[in-house]
Amino acid sequence: MNAVKNINKYSLIKELNTIQNTNRESIKKLSNAILKDQSQFESLIEIAFDYDNEISLKALITAELVVEQRLDWMAYNLSYFTKNIALLKDENAIKSASKICNLIAQDYTSKFDSAIKLIITHEQLSEIIETCFDWLLRDYKASTKTQAMEALYYIGKKISWIHYEIKLILDKNIENESSNYKVKANKILELISKSSVA
Repeated sequence: MNAVKNINKYSLIKELNTIQNTNRESIKKLSNAILKDQSQFESLIEIAFDYDNEISLKALITAELVVEQRLDWMAYNLSYFTKNIALLKDENAIKSASKICNLIAQDYTSKFDSAIKLIITHEQLSEIIETCFDWLLRDYKASTKTQAMEALYYIGKKISWIHYEIKLILDKNIENESSNYKVKANKILELISKSSVA
């Protein structure tokens, strides 16, 4: 089995190497190929964190596109993903990871049963919460921060102290942020105030 996995990993690295400058069309094509062969997904997640270079970035962007379609595949790779997200340095990689965290958070708090709900541990959830707060407090682009605040909002539906903390951060920082941030922050603040009234 390991031999097959290593072949998958090697061929994926080769494929990622051929993609020029995170070309969206090529990444979409690769994500579609992986969606037809789940056995490659674990290798993709490993590559996303194995290196701190352009291959990792392309792997993480590809993983984001795959997870948008098949979030259930992430369930069996959650431990590896959550242990490594805080180590990311490249802002584009962080942006993709924050989107994946948001999708996980939405699934975790949905009223439907899912693989994520069955498998996610307290430790994995804590790693997502801690990392999303870190992204929200650091000097990142609005796209990363809005994904992080939304993920925290969803998780806060089950863990009440989170809403209190998000509200403090958003109230304090909203004036100094971009218009995209302000729009999302105001929406989150409105949702928090409605849920605290209910």
